[in-house]
Amino acid sequence: MSGNIGGTRRFHLSDEARDYFERIGVERNKGNSKSGMFSAYVEPYYLCLLMGLVKNTRKEPTAMTKDMVSTWKSSAKQYEKEISGIIFYKFCLDKGISHEDDRILKLMEKFFAINRTEVYEKEAFVMMNKYAQGGFEYIRENLGKVEQLADLLVWYLKELEDFSVGE
Repeated sequence: MSGNIGGTRRFHLSDEARDYFERIGVERNKGNSKSGMFSAYVEPYYLCLLMGLVKNTRKEPTAMTKDMVSTWKSSAKQYEKEISGIIFYKFCLDKGISHEDDRILKLMEKFFAINRTEVYEKEAFVMMNKYAQGGFEYIRENLGKVEQLADLLVWYLKELEDFSVGE
C-alpha cells in the first residue's frame, strides 16, 4: 500500500492512528493495556469514524502503509446495517438532502456498492475516511496518549454523552 492517502475502496486507518491504538493493543500487537485490547483494526477505525461524525470534523487522511479491509469485520460486522444507516444519513446531510428528498435513491447508488463484495462505493469510503481521520485527531488532541482500553472507552462514552446532552 506504500503511503496510500485514502482514495481507495477500503477503510483507511493512518499510520499515526495505527501507532496510537497499538499502544493499547490491536490484533497481534499486544500493546500495554491491562484492561483489554481491540480484536481488529476496524474497531478503532469505527470509533474514530463515529467521533468524526459526532463532532462533525473531517480531515484529509494521512499516509497508511499497511492494508486495511473494505468490509466490516470482527464485532462490527453484526452491526453493519446500523453503521451503514448512520453513515448514509450523514452522507445525505453533507449533500444537503433530507429524508423526504427524491434524490435519496440516486445517492444510494453513489454510496452503496452493487454486485461487488464491498458494501460501499469509493465516494463513501472517501467520506468515511475523512471523518475517521478527523475523529482520530479529535481523540488524540483531547484525550492525549492513552495505554488502557478502559480509559479510552470511559472518555469516549463521556464525549458521546456530552454531545447528546448538548444537542
